[in-house]
Amino acid sequence: MDRLQELLQRGRKGNAVLFCGAGLTADCLNFEDMTTLGASSQLLRLLNDELKANGEQSGFSKLANAAKQFKKDLGRHRLMLLLQDRFRLSHVSASVIDIVRYPWTAIYTTNYDNGLDLALQRARKKFVSLNNLDEPRSKATVTEVIHLHGRAEVWNDTTFEQSCVLDADSYRSLTGVRTWLPRLRLAIDRSEVVVFVGFSASDFHLEEVFFNVAGLKEKAFFINSPVAKPDPDEHAIQEDFGVPLYIGREDFAQIVTETLQSEAPKEPSLASFRRFRPAKPHTTVPPVTDIEDLFLWGEVVPEHVKRDCDLSNSGYHVLRDEVREIQNSLDDAGRIVLAIGDICAGKSLVILGTMNNLAGVRPVFELCHPYDDLLDETAAILSAYSNAVLVVENCFSIHVDRLLGMARQIAASDGGLLLSARSISTEAEPTKLRKLKAISSFREIQVGPIAATEADALIALIDQIAGWRSFQAWSDAERRQFVSKECGGIIPSVLLRLLDSEYVRTKYREEYQKTNYLDVQERRMVVAALLISNIGFDAPLSLISDVFERDFTKVLRKMSDQSGGLRLVRATKGMAQTVPSIGARNLLKSVIEDREVVNTTIKIVEMLADDLRRSDLRGHIFSQLMRYSILNSVVKDADEVNRFFDHISKIANCRNRPLFWLQWHVAMCAQKKWIDAEKYLDMGYTAADGYERKRKEKYHRRQLDDRKAKFLAARSIELPRSGAELFRDLKAALDIASRLLGDTELTHHPFETLLDIGKALQEKGSVIGDSLQGILTKQFCITLANAERKVGVVAAGYQRNHAENTIERIQTYTFLHKDRRAEG
Repeated sequence: MDRLQELLQRGRKGNAVLFCGAGLTADCLNFEDMTTLGASSQLLRLLNDELKANGEQSGFSKLANAAKQFKKDLGRHRLMLLLQDRFRLSHVSASVIDIVRYPWTAIYTTNYDNGLDLALQRARKKFVSLNNLDEPRSKATVTEVIHLHGRAEVWNDTTFEQSCVLDADSYRSLTGVRTWLPRLRLAIDRSEVVVFVGFSASDFHLEEVFFNVAGLKEKAFFINSPVAKPDPDEHAIQEDFGVPLYIGREDFAQIVTETLQSEAPKEPSLASFRRFRPAKPHTTVPPVTDIEDLFLWGEVVPEHVKRDCDLSNSGYHVLRDEVREIQNSLDDAGRIVLAIGDICAGKSLVILGTMNNLAGVRPVFELCHPYDDLLDETAAILSAYSNAVLVVENCFSIHVDRLLGMARQIAASDGGLLLSARSISTEAEPTKLRKLKAISSFREIQVGPIAATEADALIALIDQIAGWRSFQAWSDAERRQFVSKECGGIIPSVLLRLLDSEYVRTKYREEYQKTNYLDVQERRMVVAALLISNIGFDAPLSLISDVFERDFTKVLRKMSDQSGGLRLVRATKGMAQTVPSIGARNLLKSVIEDREVVNTTIKIVEMLADDLRRSDLRGHIFSQLMRYSILNSVVKDADEVNRFFDHISKIANCRNRPLFWLQWHVAMCAQKKWIDAEKYLDMGYTAADGYERKRKEKYHRRQLDDRKAKFLAARSIELPRSGAELFRDLKAALDIASRLLGDTELTHHPFETLLDIGKALQEKGSVIGDSLQGILTKQFCITLANAERKVGVVAAGYQRNHAENTIERIQTYTFLHKDRRAEG
């Protein structure tokens, strides 16, 4: 009850949905027998009586079958008149009027009657009542009442058959309803609270919508009549989607009235963002089990994190210096900070620590779901709180226009924007990063190796993990050596070593064996969550439910009932949270069979390909799962890799993308299948030509060109080529590398390509011929000198460090020193 009141208060800005079933207005319908709340049973009896009175077959126990027989024997026109007569109200209960006084975003109903219209009129609310055959409006300016199963007072002989959902045939076709189901899903998905009044949730077409909504169970409430013993089946259905409350319509109306009498919230109506409110810190030291759960399963206890932040003590997690650095940066008005780090480097905990510290002095809002009106919400937040800080993790999964629009609004305000991304994402999205850097208030902070003091804190935490007792046998110096030297002070490296222990492998293996309770598709839903975690995301439960066309929340609940819960994957705020990304990778690589990983990846790619425009995240996951580097990190069987690419090559949305052919080309290079590799690279150029013809815009071929140069260098080493043939390949590769070094958006990739060409010259120079080798060496030296001048242009951080290290490796090639000695 407290949770319902809290969410109703938060939803007063227009983020609440009311869904009404027959129980809302049943007592106003003037049926003779009202012992059972709801109109269905009375209508069933009425239809059976009419059929019997006319000498027709009667005695049906299901309303849909009785209605079908009625239309067959007595005609649909007569059925329409009967329904219009029985579902025309002249009065409505005061409690219904009180309920509709609340500022619902929209009201959906399966009722035919005009009860909601009467209630809204008497509440003096502006509204529009819509039949299911009406087209959804782009943006509602008044309260909309949508009659999903038809609106009796507007039916006529032409529209009745399509609009009225009652008989068995209409439940199969659902002609009018289907138009509104995407709108219903989006409305519920965006809402703070969803209240079902007098609705059993037993309509299968609506159940499909409900189980696909992210986080519905945490915000949905079913208002039922007070009963001594609830119907067990109805209760079970409602529990799948929300919280059943047996308080009756009158008590719910009182709650609504009390809510409206309290002070309205100041925060704007939000769907994409949520106000961050720090957890209340624990007063006791974190137990060892919670520390182990953080390392092994990625289960974060916000109360422990808050305690560490308040006490400036790494009792639960390693407090990072980057938290203070980010916080100080955000003190400047309009500052945009991008926190970059490798997989499992601790970015999320750094972000959470920063939010904990900031929330005490400034309002903090975290992005949960980037809806289309994300920029409108940004403006609304800044209008209400000029110094608000917005937090966006995995920022490069958002469309560039929305990301930049948000950044520019912040830059022109007193607020702040905290972004985070993996290093590999910044490498894959150079255009987005360059455009962010063009904003003067932008700053990039690397979440990198831990400092010496942080290493001691990490060592103290590792020391407590039961399965890593061998760590305790080392001296303090050996432990520091392990963390700071052997692992380079990189938390992912430490985790990789520890999570690769037999203790952890056994724990993961035992946990995955719990999925034996599931069928094949349910088990693949678990694998799907791990695959998406491997690329750095928590997957929305709705996305996995969509892909496999069943409710993932139910699957996880089934695991809980049968085996005490699955710690590999858990449902949290509408998201499927898994073990840490490194743990997910270890599971996929070491515990789960390659064939199962490939089958699941194919399934996700196939389903997402059908509707990429639905969200930025879907498109991002689709393109990431298509990458060979992602697949190769967890699948080593070459036959399975080939099966994956061969299968998805039949998907038009893959086949038309240069990126797809580029990835297949890389896979063939790895297998040293040079003829296929060249063929697929050519297909990539063909796809780029098709892109230009279709979109009437230039496709930048730098990735294709870079891969071509790398391919020519690699093939030169592997195949027995010599003389002019080998010269042509390496000359072409050098020409490409030289051209790419002149790119205005220079990355580290051409430097890597130059390293590969140098390797080919080092190994095969002697079979080219002295004259041709001299030409290539001279051109290589000129290109290398240009690369050394250009390295400062590469983006600071991961990319520039990588470019500088690559140049150092190139300079070790002996053919360069021989050439330079000859010149001397």
